Amino acid sequence: MQRIGYAQATIPVTVSGGTTVARDITLRPVITTLSQVVVVGYGSSNRSEVTGALTTVSASDIKNTPIAGVDAMLQGKASGVQVTQNSGNPGNGISVRVRGSSSLTASNQPLYVVDGAPVQSGDFSQVGFGGQDLTAVTSLNPDEIESITILKDAASAGIYGSRASNGVVIITTKRGISGSNRITFNGYTGWQKAEKQLKMLTGPEYVAYMAEGMTNDGYTPAEIAATGFAVGVDDQFSTDWQAAVFRTAPVRDVNLGFTGGSGRVRYYLSGSYFGQDGVAVASAYNRASGRANIDVDATDRLSLKASLSLAREINYRIVNDNTIQGIVANSIADQPNIPIRDANGAFSTNDSNGLQYTNPLAIAAYDYNPTTTQRALANVEGRYNFLNWLQFTGRVAGDQLVLHERTWCSSLTVDSCGGVAGDAASGYNTGNRFLGEGFFTLTPWAGSSRGTLTATLGASTERNRTELNYVEGTGFSSPALHDVGNATTVTIYDASRGANNLVSYFARANLNVADRYLASASFRSDGSSRFGPNNKYGFFPAVSLGWVITQEPMLSALSRLGSIKLRGSFGTTGNQGIGNNTYRATYGSANYGKDGGITPTNLANPDLKWEQTKERDLGFDWTMFDGRIGLVGDYYNKKTSNLLVSRPVTGTSGFTSFTDNVGNIENKGFEFELTTENIRGNGNGGFSWQSNFNISTNKNKITSLYGGQPIYSGIDGVNGAIVGEPIGSFFTIRFTGVDPQTGDATYLDLNGDGDINSDDRVVVGNPTPTYWGGVTNTFAFGPVDLRAALQFSGGNRIYNGVRAFSDEGGFFRDNKFADVLRRWQQPGDMTDQPRPSWDGNSLAYIGSSRWVEPGSYARLQEVSVGFRVPTSFARYAGMQNTRLYVTGRNLHTWTKFKGYNPDVNSNGSGSNISLGTEFYSYPLARTWMFGLSGEW
Repeated sequence: MQRIGYAQATIPVTVSGGTTVARDITLRPVITTLSQVVVVGYGSSNRSEVTGALTTVSASDIKNTPIAGVDAMLQGKASGVQVTQNSGNPGNGISVRVRGSSSLTASNQPLYVVDGAPVQSGDFSQVGFGGQDLTAVTSLNPDEIESITILKDAASAGIYGSRASNGVVIITTKRGISGSNRITFNGYTGWQKAEKQLKMLTGPEYVAYMAEGMTNDGYTPAEIAATGFAVGVDDQFSTDWQAAVFRTAPVRDVNLGFTGGSGRVRYYLSGSYFGQDGVAVASAYNRASGRANIDVDATDRLSLKASLSLAREINYRIVNDNTIQGIVANSIADQPNIPIRDANGAFSTNDSNGLQYTNPLAIAAYDYNPTTTQRALANVEGRYNFLNWLQFTGRVAGDQLVLHERTWCSSLTVDSCGGVAGDAASGYNTGNRFLGEGFFTLTPWAGSSRGTLTATLGASTERNRTELNYVEGTGFSSPALHDVGNATTVTIYDASRGANNLVSYFARANLNVADRYLASASFRSDGSSRFGPNNKYGFFPAVSLGWVITQEPMLSALSRLGSIKLRGSFGTTGNQGIGNNTYRATYGSANYGKDGGITPTNLANPDLKWEQTKERDLGFDWTMFDGRIGLVGDYYNKKTSNLLVSRPVTGTSGFTSFTDNVGNIENKGFEFELTTENIRGNGNGGFSWQSNFNISTNKNKITSLYGGQPIYSGIDGVNGAIVGEPIGSFFTIRFTGVDPQTGDATYLDLNGDGDINSDDRVVVGNPTPTYWGGVTNTFAFGPVDLRAALQFSGGNRIYNGVRAFSDEGGFFRDNKFADVLRRWQQPGDMTDQPRPSWDGNSLAYIGSSRWVEPGSYARLQEVSVGFRVPTSFARYAGMQNTRLYVTGRNLHTWTKFKGYNPDVNSNGSGSNISLGTEFYSYPLARTWMFGLSGEW
């Protein structure tokens, strides 16, 4: 006997002539993905009947991960899902791309759905902290999550229509189970250190290098000494600024849950606290949260669900990433021959010791930047069975977020805010989302031998409101009075409100005939207030087919290979991630002194509409060898048209550009997931070994732009959106080497005019990985278990912008990378490091492909060892299922990249074109933890 989702079973039966024999045959569900029940849009389905492309991540895959956001925990766990951490600061915004980037200006982040309700996930911060941003995803507590489903293709995600182009992440939280009431506990504590410190010059090496650069340019010893680079005089100190700002920092997490139920009522209650001090001084993140999920079977026909989640986050942020002023940035840039404190014991400054940038220890001691977020998610759902085959579900949900930011740059931080007697700011931003929806679920063939038919038909409405205010001031009578209300001068003030609405109608039908022929079709119509009156509504159809060939009688011989399902899909999705009033003709204030005035601020475009993505997917699901091996593969091709971009317009309109639908992008690639049960335990503590492996590829290309005109972005415009190239391709001058006779850097003179300038720029690299994935092995023997996870990414390049100041040939006073010790020093030297030059004569300071580095890496992401305490010992504490564990995180990274972390983008999670850039990023933390979990 064989059925998809179950292991094959063979039982001998003897039947005598003229008799009938009845035997019960029990099929064992296989461990692979085919046996799962997965949550999909507006319902759930057995994985064996799914004809679209999706992947699941269970609670055990993300458990005990010392990261604030659930989005970061997906890294290496799901095929087709590329996760970039951008930076290592606690609570940082994460970039998630499902099957590549499909937009240049609209959002590229996926839609997040929690317990059936789409939630806010963007950045509500107003204060600029370099490239460090915040996303609302961090307020979702991973301890409360039961499972995560990522909808990847148009057939699975199309039911969400205008917000599904970037994929959909469906999060299902834990709920109560009838039976005995239980108390669950899980907690860990540990410590963190920076995974890596950059190799910089020591004080004597720095002085010698800078002096050599001045000597190369003809400066006299007296001039060199007057500049502060006299060897033997100015090299008496050697300060390791990185060692001074990095620390061993604690991390802790504790979660207490109550679950159970009896009769018609079930409940799940939990409370948790997560705290993470940053490995750089003055940075930290804390979150306290609670959840209550209640399920009530009010009658035999009516069931109710209610969910409430409350969270409070405090993020102590430090300025860093994409800035030349910050604690970590200045620990790299400040000269190593200057001490942390001067002769009087005060922090060294530019005036006292000639420090080039603000003392990072002074910033840590005196500046203060807390950000507090309070969030509530509420969801009430009712389900009524009119008939055995007709069910109605109604849902109302609310999502309220309030973010308060405060900053204080003290007058005691002399080189930053001493000249303005301190600078303080305060800002509030609120986001409110209200959802109401209802849908019918029909199963007219229930119990029929013909197969199963499930249909969904419904409507939804969503209301979004935002409001913000901000004030900043300078001039404080005392550093102790650092609230903005004590400022003598208000320098910046702002306040605004925003609103957008969405009304939707959707339908879906799933057909299963004889567990052999599968089909699904969906349709959604969305009307959005964000688009012009001529294109207010968008229509998003999708269709998919599946064929379980091993269930086909004429192919019965294939059943020896296991269960094989072939599937294909095609559909359309959209993207509406733009501003609320982009299509409107808007006006803003243009005051003249105390006289009020208004001015046009945006040119109307009544034809503005959604970005549209058409996607094809071909895939298979294959389970073999009694369910011990499961293989899932997909090929996809996504073509996005009607890109929302700002294009030029004639100046006679009073504007130079306006937002229009122009341009196309293509993403295509392969995905594979392999799950194996290498050694199957006997169920009595025998040795077992399971493996999970996934790998994805993606080829991204811009196929059309307005007039073929490229769009440049990033540091010095190094990133480009160029037709025929991937988004954000590095476009700069090509470095060709170092002249062995002169030591000068040489570059490609593209046009042959004898000058090296912007006209000589070429594409020198792709910032987006072309492949990524992960492998996890889980071992168990008796009470001991071991889990090890490796994550990898490659095929991309990284623009190391730090080298513009730390590997530019001594043109700036910043400290230098230790690589400059390989520099050219005499004719005949063969090296890629130009000679130092105080005046820049060696041309080493020119931004070029010399600063573009390999971005490929492999990381030992996690190693965890657990010991299940014998019941005879645990019962003394009244506990059961007690487990002690030790976990290491980010243990080692193999890479040729010279910066802190190859998983980087200093421009933040909201960047679409400015990608793959390292500019004074915050390093990742290596973490060790000890924990305990158990039940009462």
